[in-house]
Amino acid sequence: MIKCIVILFLCLLSCDYCFSQPNSLKGRTTNNRLTKTENNFNGDRGGSTAGKYSVTVRKPDLKVLFATNENCDLYVNEELRGQLFKTEFLYLEIPPGKYSYKAVSKATHDEMKDTFRVKEEGNNEIFIDLLYVVDENNAQRESLKNKKVANTTPVVLNEKKSPDNQPGTIRNQIFFDKELVAINSLVANMVLIEGGKFTMGNNRAPAADETEHSVTIKPVFFSKYEVTRHQWETLMGYNPSGINKDCATCPVENVSWEDAMKFIRKLNVISNKKFRLPTEAEWEYVARIGGKMEVDTAGGQEKYINKTAWYFSNADKKAHPVGIKQPNVAGIYDLMGNVSEWCLDWYGAYYYKEDFNQLNPEGPPLGKEKVIRGGNFKDYQGDRFRPSFRNKKNPLEKSNEVGFRLVLDTGN
Repeated sequence: MIKCIVILFLCLLSCDYCFSQPNSLKGRTTNNRLTKTENNFNGDRGGSTAGKYSVTVRKPDLKVLFATNENCDLYVNEELRGQLFKTEFLYLEIPPGKYSYKAVSKATHDEMKDTFRVKEEGNNEIFIDLLYVVDENNAQRESLKNKKVANTTPVVLNEKKSPDNQPGTIRNQIFFDKELVAINSLVANMVLIEGGKFTMGNNRAPAADETEHSVTIKPVFFSKYEVTRHQWETLMGYNPSGINKDCATCPVENVSWEDAMKFIRKLNVISNKKFRLPTEAEWEYVARIGGKMEVDTAGGQEKYINKTAWYFSNADKKAHPVGIKQPNVAGIYDLMGNVSEWCLDWYGAYYYKEDFNQLNPEGPPLGKEKVIRGGNFKDYQGDRFRPSFRNKKNPLEKSNEVGFRLVLDTGN
């Protein structure tokens, strides 16, 4: 009798547990994700809120066609998705939803931004009228250029009195206009690098992305100094620097690769020249130009770095005014340490194993990160001060450790 009562009691407990479970959890389970939702319909009896579960399934990617009338790099939600050419379509597979795109002209670096929606039904075709933006901006640039020329009075530098009257420097006219005076200082501080052949990379490096290969560099004008905060603010109208906000002659920092390109575009419009960032190969060639003899003459690697670079041991956790440390034998300052420097190239870890372009290489045609070269005021590892050391960042990323310097082709 007692055994029967115990069995009956256990059966009742088991039934109570079953009736307490949500209906959607009874029976067979699936691989779909279960998410709880709330039911607050006024029509529910007694006005109570009942919890229920629904199944959410990730929608499949859909094919989206992109077309344009100007060759460009295409970003979707700030991520580089490929190169778009006016002669062919680009197809991307994207889940349904709302997105933003940015198209950057390969010829002028003008940008066009907009939003688009990927629909589950019908065709998803996006036409980017980037040529309209380029034409509009070209008209504005021409107008600005004519305005600057009309409002300036040129005074030619006296060759004997020029502070930069040295072999390998070029001088321009000084204009009594704050923007053009800043431009004049950039031009006057260019040093002619004769170019030549060298072995780029280092097969003994800890990283696997420094494959040695022979490269020939054409002559190029290379800036003595990194672009300063004052030069940036004069042209761009704002101060982006973080830790060096009050130091006008410190290198500008906290600027992305894209920001640097905007500065260069504006600089080229006003100056009627073709400034650019150095290629990775040009940068390493200039950093190596003195060779082992330069390091030995300074008393060895450690003493050479201390004489030529701001780094962890001597920088007091900040960048310093450009041109204070000793230059290298080519007359270039702060290459090894102050702020690290953006280069023109996309980063490719194994690019030099695949493509040995020996004459003025510009890196892979596409990538997700841009090359950064040189040490900075935060670095303390000796490996960071090798001329072949490579680093990289997303072109939209900013850091108070990264700035840039300029080069100018000899034909300008």
